[in-house]
Amino acid sequence: MRLTPFVRRIAVPLTVLGTVLVGSAAAAQTASPPDAASAEAPASPPPAEASGASPEPPPVETPQPRPPPLAPPPPAAAPVGPPPSLIPDGEAPKGPIPPTPAPGIPNIDYGARLRAAIKLQDPARPQRMDDIGQQLDADMYMSGQVHRYFKWQASITLSYTGTAGASNSITVQPLDVLARFEPLPEFNIYLGRMLVMADRFAPSGPWGMDEFFFPGFFAMVGPPALPKAGPTGRDLGVNVWGAPLKGFTKYYLGVFNMNDPASNPLLSGRVQVNLLNGEPNFYHRTTYFGTKDLISAGLGGQYQKAGSVQPVPVTVPPTVPKTDDYKLITGDLTFEKNIGDAGTVSAIGTYTRFFGQYQPWKDFWLGSLGYMLPKPIGIGKPRVTLRYQRGMSMAAGADPSSMIDAQLSYNIAAWFARVAVGYRRGDTWLPGTMTAPGAMHASNMLYFGVTLADP
Repeated sequence: MRLTPFVRRIAVPLTVLGTVLVGSAAAAQTASPPDAASAEAPASPPPAEASGASPEPPPVETPQPRPPPLAPPPPAAAPVGPPPSLIPDGEAPKGPIPPTPAPGIPNIDYGARLRAAIKLQDPARPQRMDDIGQQLDADMYMSGQVHRYFKWQASITLSYTGTAGASNSITVQPLDVLARFEPLPEFNIYLGRMLVMADRFAPSGPWGMDEFFFPGFFAMVGPPALPKAGPTGRDLGVNVWGAPLKGFTKYYLGVFNMNDPASNPLLSGRVQVNLLNGEPNFYHRTTYFGTKDLISAGLGGQYQKAGSVQPVPVTVPPTVPKTDDYKLITGDLTFEKNIGDAGTVSAIGTYTRFFGQYQPWKDFWLGSLGYMLPKPIGIGKPRVTLRYQRGMSMAAGADPSSMIDAQLSYNIAAWFARVAVGYRRGDTWLPGTMTAPGAMHASNMLYFGVTLADP
């Protein structure tokens, strides 16, 4: 049937429009990714001739699967070295900088630690254990870093001294107050009040050793048989130290007693060599409670011109004391080995020789053995320790003083949390007086101690 020209004029555009719409829908189903959107689109099929038959729809293309997404690039490697500082080199901060924990720079860190003990001993008659007393020590410390090379450190200590007749007597004094310049692991400079390094025990302190009581102290005798230092083992001075070869070797060289212009400086130093593992830090521990195998040998020395001073009684007018040069040499050997299911064994030996006519001690020996179980019982690992100390007085006719410590400790978090029960037996030679000759005096003590420290 023939269409009129008017109908034909209308049908043809409608047919073309329908064809375009169907083609557009099919193209939308097979659209390419955005990066192919600029490709030329296929042409629409030509319109069907006007006839009585319906136009054939355009062919529909089968959708192609999209390519898998590209794998993300690997994360960038962490930068090597210290993190960037919030203060550029040579510049002042533009405003207050809040304290941040390490490793951000500037940063600040702080902590505390304490030791408390109950002691069964009669202070008037030390050989008897029919009285009870308590000891309490606590340290509070802070440290910070203002530049990748420059750091600071400050701490104080307080203790109940337990002075007879003054049970509430409290001693508060500074510990470490120093500026630290640390450009390299092999070379560092500390300036201020700090530990005097010569033997194995000073860098450890009572916090890093197994025995509750620090070595070198004998009952009823004031001066300990230790390298020369000020209160709490510290003094004012400067110390150069380093730990080459990742701490397998370490050295200290210090000049102390700088706060007293009336006396000569005290020279103090130490070198040590480690096998199996290094000790790269300024401080170290006497025992690592099985966390590090160690064989360490150390040698230390001290010298102070006219540093051996004669003890003289108080007289009016005062007597000028005589002096002699003070010298010290000390050596130590430390062994600790974790032998797996057999536990951890430790052994420490040290010898110290004092020189100077007016020194209270001539020499000092120490030997210590320890064993710790391999697995916890409950929340901690038991450890047994036996330590023997021997000191010879410089006085003529003196007998050697000795101290034996037998201790069982329960280490909940290694050196950070532990309790200990122990027995101390001492025999101390005391010099004679105007009314009595020199003689040995025995001492006995049972104690229960707790050590807690901020990790």
